[in-house]
Amino acid sequence: MFWIPSTIFCQITPIDFFEEVQFKIENQNYSTTKDTIIIQSDKHLRFEYENVHAVAEVKIFPSKLYFIRKLELLPSQDFELVDSIINVNDNYFRFKVKFRQLTKSEYLQFTFSVKSDILSNPYIHELKLLQTTKTNAYLNPKDNQLFIGEERRFKVETNRPNNINFSEQWSRNKNINYKFSKNKGEVWIHLLPTNIGKQKLDIPIRSIIPQYDRDTRQLVYDLPPLVFEFEVEKSKLIFLNTNQKEITLNEKNRSVGTEIELNYHTSLQLNRTYRLEQQEEVGGPLIAEIFTRNILANGRVLCWLRTYNYHRQSEGYLYIKDGDRPLFISNFNITPKTRIDEVKILSKKGNLSKGSAVFPGEQIEIRVRGEGLHKSKLTFNGLIEIKNDSLKKTENELFFLAKVPLDISKNEIEILDYGTPVRNSLMVKEFQIPHPLDFVRLAIEDEKDIVLSEVNQTIFIGKTIPDIIIAFDQDKIDTQKRLYGKQFLTIDVTISDQYNRLLDKKTISNIIICPAENSPRFNFYDSKNCRPNNINLNEYLRQKTFDLDGWSRIEIIVQHDRSKYSGQGFYKKAEIVLKRSSSFDLDVSFPAGLVTKKVGESGFGNLNGVSMAIIAQFSFFQPKRIAKPRPFKIGVGFLALNAFNFSENNTNRDVGIVLLGSVYPIPKKRRSKLSFPLYLGAGYFLSESKFFYLLGPGVRINI
Repeated sequence: MFWIPSTIFCQITPIDFFEEVQFKIENQNYSTTKDTIIIQSDKHLRFEYENVHAVAEVKIFPSKLYFIRKLELLPSQDFELVDSIINVNDNYFRFKVKFRQLTKSEYLQFTFSVKSDILSNPYIHELKLLQTTKTNAYLNPKDNQLFIGEERRFKVETNRPNNINFSEQWSRNKNINYKFSKNKGEVWIHLLPTNIGKQKLDIPIRSIIPQYDRDTRQLVYDLPPLVFEFEVEKSKLIFLNTNQKEITLNEKNRSVGTEIELNYHTSLQLNRTYRLEQQEEVGGPLIAEIFTRNILANGRVLCWLRTYNYHRQSEGYLYIKDGDRPLFISNFNITPKTRIDEVKILSKKGNLSKGSAVFPGEQIEIRVRGEGLHKSKLTFNGLIEIKNDSLKKTENELFFLAKVPLDISKNEIEILDYGTPVRNSLMVKEFQIPHPLDFVRLAIEDEKDIVLSEVNQTIFIGKTIPDIIIAFDQDKIDTQKRLYGKQFLTIDVTISDQYNRLLDKKTISNIIICPAENSPRFNFYDSKNCRPNNINLNEYLRQKTFDLDGWSRIEIIVQHDRSKYSGQGFYKKAEIVLKRSSSFDLDVSFPAGLVTKKVGESGFGNLNGVSMAIIAQFSFFQPKRIAKPRPFKIGVGFLALNAFNFSENNTNRDVGIVLLGSVYPIPKKRRSKLSFPLYLGAGYFLSESKFFYLLGPGVRINI
């Protein structure tokens, strides 16, 4: 293997850990060796797609110069990892991804974290991708007839509506002016002719995602132009244009009126009132009135316009009538005064309302509902990177994309329309999200601090516990990447003895932990009622921890106050047991059938009757089990041999000092006072002054 010191690599960038990358999508194979193109000095792996949600299989063949210990694909909003990265026999790496929306993905790339033996830190390797696709667009109207002054809309037939790069602004000074719009995922072209006769429409059109010309090996953004020939005719009635296309219906315009300029025509009489209706036939509702005043130097007629009803250009012409007789046509919008009824913050999915609250550092989508919003110019005082989503813009609904500054100091974001405040606003709130309980620690004297979230089993402590301290690492709550806000906790402590009898129970509520100074929002949090120090449990318990006997249990439950988090939060339980390796007790037993063998005497010894033994002995416990004794004990005491044989010829009665070992069957009930041990030991008879050995069963009574 070829090794190069890491100091050399500090000066040679980038490092190419990959010899070749193979990319398979929709049964088409691509690789970096034959499908790499260079755009602005950057290499891109080109591929072609049909399905915007296509699944791709990627094989990465590592370079023979460097050994890759571990390869990770960093997450991206453009795709999701379907199959994890697999090292196939140290030959190549393989994984699958599913793209979310290839047509809408910009600056597509795979970002890998590479761990190797030549660098101490992971190396970030970027593989830039360039998606291409075939896009077609054409016009197929049912008829080719247009009228002067009449706007018509036709659907643009295309296989990729999202890939058409169009403008929503009207063209100027053409025989047929045009603009594009998008509605319900379809692209439409609006036509407004200015000259009569046969007029050829020839509109250049471009795509957002290019297609690849295999012959020239070039990226092509230009699509075939939209070409169609229309027959433009004069309007049935003379069209008079106005200098204003947007009139607001309000009380002033209803009574006093507003000044407009109207195209002059010889049939138009001065100092006369004309009706404006939406239909050519008689009996139409009155939309507005025009009173002609005088002719201006520019050849137009100055008029008073009084409005009475709403009208949109898309609804058709406005007919200018003298009485019931139509003379001219015109068209302009008569719309309500701008009014904001509702301002909501949408969730990331775009369909669930979050109310009007925003949070520092948050990317938000704002939905504004009301009337006449297309005439508004809304600004949000305090937000940054504000973008108006023009594709969703309507008269009654607007959408904005914006970002809340991380250091915002306002409690309210004022909404302005042309610099004038409106009655609606957005409220700035601090994040209040439950944080995982890895910021809570249990501190026990002379023991290593225990992170609560890492407790997965019972904690055994083999000595007296002076106190248990619950500490909080406040610097773990908020970071530069993620904010959680103040943490509201409740702690439940239950203490019981080895027989599960309750000794004490305490609930510590309303515990508020504020993020530390490393939080970007530290200076903005209301620190009132925040706990400044740790919690010493003995300050709250009647049964102190240092007074607990062996095998007592301390159960600590830490959880979020779910009333503060809409029913959400984290829960963790830790159980501490005061273990003992041994215990001391006094046993009274009645050995029967003991075989005693005195030192220095021949034979196998004597078989004795019922005796009595008082033994001070030690019991031993099984490790990692709560109060489970081992099946043997060792002790020292007195043995009254044949203590219950009262016959006159009983010569074996004696009292001895014994060192005794006993083997017990484990009782089914832990508190059983009666058992039948087997004894083995040695001792010294006080009357005969002799040492002896003994072996035999007995009846044990635990006092």
